[in-house]
Amino acid sequence: MLWENTEHSASEATLQYTMEPKAFENRFLPYDVLTNLAHVTMLNRQGFVTDDELAELRAALTDLYHEADEVEGEDVHTFVEEQVTQRTEAGKKMHLARSRNDQIFVDTRLFMKDATIDLAHRILAFIDALDEFAAEKNMLIPGYTHQQQAMPSSTGLWASSYADALVDDLKSLRATFRIIDANPLGAAASYGTTLDIDRDLTTELLGFSQKQHNPIYCSNRGKQELQLLQTLDLVMLDIQKMAEDLINFSEDQQFFELPDEYCTGSSIMPQKRNPDILELARAKAEEVSASKEAIRRIIGKLPSGYNRDSQQTKGHLIESVDTVRATVDILTPLVEELELADDFDIDEGIFAAYTANQKVKAGMSFRDAYHEVKQSQEYEVHDEVAEPVRQPLGDLREFWSEERADFDAMSERLLTAADEE
Repeated sequence: MLWENTEHSASEATLQYTMEPKAFENRFLPYDVLTNLAHVTMLNRQGFVTDDELAELRAALTDLYHEADEVEGEDVHTFVEEQVTQRTEAGKKMHLARSRNDQIFVDTRLFMKDATIDLAHRILAFIDALDEFAAEKNMLIPGYTHQQQAMPSSTGLWASSYADALVDDLKSLRATFRIIDANPLGAAASYGTTLDIDRDLTTELLGFSQKQHNPIYCSNRGKQELQLLQTLDLVMLDIQKMAEDLINFSEDQQFFELPDEYCTGSSIMPQKRNPDILELARAKAEEVSASKEAIRRIIGKLPSGYNRDSQQTKGHLIESVDTVRATVDILTPLVEELELADDFDIDEGIFAAYTANQKVKAGMSFRDAYHEVKQSQEYEVHDEVAEPVRQPLGDLREFWSEERADFDAMSERLLTAADEE
């Protein structure tokens, strides 16, 4: 083990307790390889690694990127260094001017950047599904206040309301992304290094738009993770409300018919078509919110500098990203295949405000019209269907497409550099 200290070795029980689950380490493996490729390139430019050593390091790292998918040993950083050192003595120089602290900081940022871009594209596909439903399956339904039929609405207006909410979420996601998009590599163990390194170069190589400046703040692990989960919590809040609507509108009010393939049955009641996906979406929204709060509580009591407590934020981050991805992925086709019910009851009282407004147009004061309609309970019914409406996407689609292209190009440049030696 590279980190073994002959004077003081931690017990096996201590190592097991402090190690992170291998599933989490595996997720960070490709990002750690990319980070190492950028770091050794910088070490070469600064004269710490020869050209021959750089070629050997690049070859070993790119092979590892393509061939390894499971971490062995203490953690992903140790695993990568040990695997490279087995192939070349130059591997012993890889850790120069670094700490495992800033390694995990930058690996986490790359993971978050990649995940945020991926989630944004999935949310865009979800918005597209809602827009298509709103345009093609638009019919009159009542709108509700206080869970009572209140005014005329439409399935299109309902669907586009959630698309509108998700556009706001994408804006929040973009703001969060711009904060995440800062390179902490070079902070070392929270206080920088006395060696002459080039942080601007690693920032460029890793595709960050800027470097994070203060090394103590770089080690404030968990804050950026919290910011991302705060936005994902908003996404799941909107999904939670939509799931509740779909359950109500496909059971009690029966405006919608859920596709059979997105319902489950009962082990004892043959007639049941249960909206389990929607019920689980409601629960999973609470899980993401709980993870957000867990990270807040983990980091809230910590002093400055690195503290091992912050390690516990990684699981909450990964699991929340996976939960939001899976939820958006299952709800998008559900909306695409959602059908309108053939028949349902509408309380004519939803036309009360419309009737009063018609009287106002004829010259009556609104207050007199209001009381007259309330007393007569006679309503002027119409079959006009409200058109779907939401805020425009603006440049959001282009923004996320450009970020996807930039991230993939960064990875490709680092991985193909060895072939160009």
